[in-house]
Amino acid sequence: MSDALVVVEDIDRDRQLLDRARSFAAGSDSDLVVLSLVTTDEYEEVAETLDAIGKVEHTTYDEGTILDGLASDVSDLAKEVLGEDIAYDVRVEVADEDQADRIITLADETDCDHIFLPGQRRSPTGKAVFGDRTQRVILDFGGYVTVAMD
Repeated sequence: MSDALVVVEDIDRDRQLLDRARSFAAGSDSDLVVLSLVTTDEYEEVAETLDAIGKVEHTTYDEGTILDGLASDVSDLAKEVLGEDIAYDVRVEVADEDQADRIITLADETDCDHIFLPGQRRSPTGKAVFGDRTQRVILDFGGYVTVAMD
């Protein structure tokens, strides 16, 4: 069995990527690890919002609560797209630098030999231009990498 890691960046945009991973998992009897890497800025924005809410409600929100809330959004997407037939685990982590290294390390730690990444088309002619993170994963990962272009 070969498991796969799916990197989700944008809940609305990455439905297609998750659907491709679902097809892969169904065809290969694989489990999926659905990963959302949140930047420090994104994390702090959510923390500030929850801090403001906490002041009104006279409560506090810790790091675990914040990450659990973010994971809930990713879990909802995974449940909607993957259904109940595909086994998956959702992970949300705060990472700014070396995201490629973190993706590869997590894939190795969870015995995934396939990574699904979102990509972007940036030029008017439709030529695919990968970002540094995507290029590093493609070049440094020892397994298969699927890049879904938007």
